[in-house]
Amino acid sequence: MNKLQEELAELMPLVNIEEMSGEEMVGSIAMDMYRAEFATIREQVSELPVVIRDIMLIIDLDTELSMNGLTGYLENASGKHLREVIEALIRSGNETDAMILQKVEQLLKEQGITPEKLRENVERLSEHDISTSLQTHGTQIHELLQQVEQEGQHLSFQADNEEVFDLLYQYVDEHKDELKQQLEQFLVL
Repeated sequence: MNKLQEELAELMPLVNIEEMSGEEMVGSIAMDMYRAEFATIREQVSELPVVIRDIMLIIDLDTELSMNGLTGYLENASGKHLREVIEALIRSGNETDAMILQKVEQLLKEQGITPEKLRENVERLSEHDISTSLQTHGTQIHELLQQVEQEGQHLSFQADNEEVFDLLYQYVDEHKDELKQQLEQFLVL
């Protein structure tokens, strides 16, 4: 069993799936996914079974939005998963937020800006630098990020994320059998 499989087996034990509700599974993952011993899972989230990946991507988006706003999400390592989080939101039934993020993705694409480019700009800063978006990214990107933040204000995560998570819980409940099958296949690979 490789490191990713070991971490996933510990984060979401197969024996717990049948007895846990979608809300309990999401809560369990949310409580543990940022622990140091699950670093491989966070780094390789794209390789996880779909339902687990969707849970983690949506939790990560919510966490980043509450801590750093949409610009912070895009600048952080999480931002590289923008396309995947849009797809996760669609699968979980949250088309409204998915459409907003698609608009953000389009705004970035029109200017030739990627989350990776934003991350590169941030990584050029020294650890203790205090900087504004304008200083970090320059005028063009700064203005674009202001538009992005305006779009981000419409995300339901920003107003009341309870609805977002109710949709996620329902999605997980509806896909519990699929999740169990995906985990069984993933953990034997």
